[in-house]
Amino acid sequence: MIRLLTRLFGGGLADQLRRAYEAKLAAQNDTDRLAAESRIRALEIAQANRIATPDNPGVRLAIGIVALAMCGHAAAVAFVSAVPAVGWTVQAMPPVYAEMQQAIILSMFGLAGVGTVARLFRR
Repeated sequence: MIRLLTRLFGGGLADQLRRAYEAKLAAQNDTDRLAAESRIRALEIAQANRIATPDNPGVRLAIGIVALAMCGHAAAVAFVSAVPAVGWTVQAMPPVYAEMQQAIILSMFGLAGVGTVARLFRR
């Protein structure tokens, strides 16, 4: 499971990083050690950049899970408010968190809509 997660979030960079650390430990002279350290630093930067970008499948999955949970909660609150006869109790978030939830949902769906419109006009 851990290997799957490192591949999903790291894209194989974790294995390359492990091999670079092994090469550093096995280095016989300063030149080999410096080359391994340079490779390690480049891989660490690449890994940090990969995790930070939304093109990473792991990041997309995490964003999708969060978006689904937020939209599900907002829909449940709206449904219970509109149809109180159902008898459900769904607590709304405190005002500060509700504003953040609204902003996040709007930005996610708003940006998706803007991206779709932009792609239509690029054709």
